[in-house]
Formats: sequence, C-alpha cells, structure tokens
Amino acid sequence: MPLIYESDVPELRECYVRDPAPAIVDWRGRKALRLSGQGASLVILTPLHLAQGRIAVDIGAEGAAYAGVAFHIADTCNFELAYAQPHTSGQWDALQYDPVIHGANSWQLVYGPHAQAAAHLPPQTWFRLSVEFSERQARIRVGEQAPLLVPRLAHAHGSGGVGLWTYLPAHFAHVQVWDDAPPDLPGGSGTPEAAPAGCVTEWFLEGFGVVACEPNGILNVNRYLPVTVEEVRLVRWLETPEPLDLELRVGYSDELTLELDGQAVFSGRHVFHSSPKWEERGYVEARERVHVTLAPGRHQLAATLRMTELFGFGMIVNLGEGVKTLLPAGLHPLG
Repeated sequence: MPLIYESDVPELRECYVRDPAPAIVDWRGRKALRLSGQGASLVILTPLHLAQGRIAVDIGAEGAAYAGVAFHIADTCNFELAYAQPHTSGQWDALQYDPVIHGANSWQLVYGPHAQAAAHLPPQTWFRLSVEFSERQARIRVGEQAPLLVPRLAHAHGSGGVGLWTYLPAHFAHVQVWDDAPPDLPGGSGTPEAAPAGCVTEWFLEGFGVVACEPNGILNVNRYLPVTVEEVRLVRWLETPEPLDLELRVGYSDELTLELDGQAVFSGRHVFHSSPKWEERGYVEARERVHVTLAPGRHQLAATLRMTELFGFGMIVNLGEGVKTLLPAGLHPLG
C-alpha cells in the first residue's frame, strides 16, 4: 500500500479540530496529541479523502475511553467510526464499530459479531489500532490480534475524510494513512443480516413519511432525523379477518410507549448502565413480550419513542405468526 500520510503528532493547524482543549503532551515517554473527549472529540486530517485505504495510530488512555478512527467522513455529523475500549479489555466490546449518523452514535443498534470483538488492550500504555476499509467493508484490529470484520458499512456514500475520534480523554501518536485497501477486503457489501420473520420493516413517521428499518429489522431513527429530535411517533396499520391473539416481541432505546387503537399496551425505559452484563448495556433486542387480542378488522399500532441518551435511538417490533395483513406503511385508512 502506498503510504500517503505519516506524522508522530498531527499538525493541528492543518486539521479540522473539534475539541475544547487539544494539547501536545509527553505521555509514557512519547510526544502525543491529547484529546479531551468532551462531547466526543474529532480531528480530521485534511485534505485526505479516500474510498479505500488503511489508517493506523498508537492510542493510550489513563482510564475509561472510547478512542479510535473515523473514516468515510462526509461531514462532522456523518461518518464511519471504529474504536477500542481499554476499560473493557478482554470483553465482547473491546473493539466496536459505531457509525455516526446525523450526529448520533449507533452502538446500541449496531452490535454483535459483525460490529464488536474481544481484544486485549494493555492498561495505561500504548496499543496500535488499525482500520482497513473499502467502499462497503472494514477490518479493525489491535496489533496482530484477531480482527473484527464489518461486512456492511452503514453509510452509502462510500468515501470521505479520515481522522481521529474519542469520547473521554485519550492520547494519539504515530498516525499513518495508506490509500488503497488490501485485495482480500471486498469492495462490495457482504450478505446483510436478515430481519427475523414477522418483523415490521417499515413505519410511517408522523411529520416525515415512510421510514425503513435496517436490514436486521431495527429502525434507526437517526437514519432520517437529526440528533436534536428527541421524540417521534410511528404508526402502522394491520388487519385480520378473524379474532387473533398476538404476542409482540419488542426492543427499544430509550423510552417506548406502544398503543393499540389508542390504548396503551406497553410502556418502558431501556438505557445504558455501566455494567459488565450484556443485558444492562441498553442494546435494542426484541426481548419484551406484549400480549394483545385483535378483533376482526383494521387496527392501528402506534409507537411513541423517546431519546434520552446519544447511544442509539430506535426500536424493533416483531408481530410473530398469525393471520394478519400489514397495510402499506404510507396509507392511513379512514374509518
């Protein structure tokens, strides 16, 4: 790969910098760029613009940090993101792919073996993070450890700037960028994760229109709306020719109220907790069970979804089996 950029510490006068207090410091015997990670720090290495390539950087942190690399940067609110978490070293999410869409992180919606991997990260010392990427895929690794392969990147634009990113304080040194991807990283998307049978894959977002869920069946509200929108109402109509008992399977972040024909059938709150337990991290999984009975005819299912934290704004609803028809998402029947 041709090396097109190399710097022990990026020259900030030549970069876009979003950080209230960036500093050049000595850390663990090396000159380093310290980013505060207040509100998520971003340094874009202008004027680099790549569809495929590789970026590698040495990273170190004193404590908890989510520090890594941004690529395919369309603007400061939309980019692909990969980072390492020294404070979860050895756990399933020590490496994380976390696309930023309309200013919002997505990791509570984007999780599992195609977005997370275990890695051993030495505490309070340097480790090297590298990200190889094509237009539609990426491979993320620490040192020579087993990589995390992302078979389908979230953004469709397929090219953009590259840079450094962190939430909470971290140090960066020896940044290198190459301008082509290895031949064994395909340029096209891998097979997308299929939505489970019975998932509602489209909704009518009031005040906006029809919105489609991600391939895995989860609706990412920030795919369509900016991070400043904190509450939405989503509607879908269904009909059944005969009485029907349904068990809805529901997952959401952060607060959800479900109504059937104007009557609340579920209300809950599901948010992040700093915990080693998977189920307490706030991932959107269809784990809640909601039992409803439908009379013959048409029925309105409505969801009021609220965001209280910036880790993922979305939901999944699975209607399961049964004799029912979903009316087109954009049609609201009268009567």
